[in-house]
Amino acid sequence: MAGDLVLYNGSILTMDRQNPRVSAIGIRQGRIVATGSDEEVRHSTGPGVEAIDLRGRTATPGLNDAHSHPMAVGLALADVDIANPPCSSIAEIVESIRKKVAVTNRGGWIVGRGYDQGRLADRRHPTRHDLDAISPDHPMLLIRACHHIGVANSAALRIAGVDRNTPDPEGGSIDRDASGDPTGVLRETAYESVRANVGQPGREQMVEALRLGGSAFLATGVTSTAEAGIFRAEELAAYQAAWQQNILPVRTYLMMIIDVSLESLISLGIRTGFGNDRLRIGPAKLFSDGSIGGHTARMRDPYLGTDGSVGLWMQDPQEMKARILQAHRAGFQLGIHAIGDAAIDVILDGYEEAQRAYPRPDPRHRIEHCSIVDEATIQRIASLGVIPIPGTSFLHYFRESYVRNLGMKRLRHAYGMATFQRYGIVAAASTDAPVVPVSATTGLQTMMTRRDISGEAVWPEEAISLQDALRAYTVNGAYASFEESLKGTLAPGMLGDVAVFETDLEQVPSDEIGKTKIDHTILEGDVVYSGPAS
Repeated sequence: MAGDLVLYNGSILTMDRQNPRVSAIGIRQGRIVATGSDEEVRHSTGPGVEAIDLRGRTATPGLNDAHSHPMAVGLALADVDIANPPCSSIAEIVESIRKKVAVTNRGGWIVGRGYDQGRLADRRHPTRHDLDAISPDHPMLLIRACHHIGVANSAALRIAGVDRNTPDPEGGSIDRDASGDPTGVLRETAYESVRANVGQPGREQMVEALRLGGSAFLATGVTSTAEAGIFRAEELAAYQAAWQQNILPVRTYLMMIIDVSLESLISLGIRTGFGNDRLRIGPAKLFSDGSIGGHTARMRDPYLGTDGSVGLWMQDPQEMKARILQAHRAGFQLGIHAIGDAAIDVILDGYEEAQRAYPRPDPRHRIEHCSIVDEATIQRIASLGVIPIPGTSFLHYFRESYVRNLGMKRLRHAYGMATFQRYGIVAAASTDAPVVPVSATTGLQTMMTRRDISGEAVWPEEAISLQDALRAYTVNGAYASFEESLKGTLAPGMLGDVAVFETDLEQVPSDEIGKTKIDHTILEGDVVYSGPAS
């Protein structure tokens, strides 16, 4: 029967403190009904239930990516992959774009996604001059890995009306050469002004992207995600259509971008928590700053190697705090993108002022990414009950860029899971995919080792155990969406969402966890993904 399953003969890490390790679990009609020994579970579930012999493999609660972009993951499959790897230089990026031009009609947009200038041999951003040499007839846009910076060719700049006389927009900037002409590098809102001309995907395209993107998460053991940005009504409609058609692969907690939608949501009576266990309205979200790699995250002190730049505000801090107050008063959980320490200061001020003005018993406001903090800030996060949502594999991919831009000292508590834990802070793991790959095991490895893709360490004092890393990807993610009574642990009454790894994780060296594959992903007792070797 659908939703009925027994897993036995395994090393099952339940994340349930009362019963942390069992050999078997039984699921009936999508809910866990028994955990314990093989014999106990078999007796509780009765005969005729499909069974999977784990053969000593590790099973855990289904993993929860607390900040990602499933729709963008699916849409990105149509773009040119210019990440590093496969590209190691601007010449290789240009060659990848040239191949796409050859199969694209004249005038059609070319979009490449994923480069990081810090990992290119050239150690610089591409420019419009690099792209103009490929074709004058195709508008082109390259999206940096952080999705806060883009590079446009001259054709794309013309379409967007950007030239030497165009002023920097509020919340963004246009890089210029010595003569004052745009180089093609566009930051934050300047990038978005060009990105808007590429065109928006239609309903069917978005629904298909959700199917493809969600399937990519299932292959990594992830059964729950938080969609970190519903900007348009059409995006929400696509999620609803995918849910209604029963093709939404993963549970999704929707962050609503409230720059223009907050009043409409309030008037309709829609708040955080509206929906069901498959599709639910989550936090009201704003962007306070940008990214470290793009020098747009708002810092207290200047970036290294600059003329005093401390990054950008995406909007005026007082306006942000007014928006926070309005959303808090209306009953929303808040989830504000804040990477730089100055931005985090302002967001904490806003949360504190809102709670003082309109006390609520358990708002669970979040800081998305919450990257650059010191111990005093962490103490303040703890005292306010705020939930950090660190990008747990960011250091794996971006450590070198972080060190070059900020220096090692300011990274002492970056994504500091050990210090968060020491102060009793619930920090929920995330990838921010497609900014980085969807791999949850890479996040586990990075939390356990604090080493980047080259093996270089950054403040290993913040490394945590496998058990604690798994808690960040299960229990903590459920808590961050007010769903700890539904998921995050394997205990009777909880949803039957399970990740089955290809081996016993506790026997894998910490610096090899990221290579571990998923054999089965189970959603409400149904096997929704099986790996090729399973």
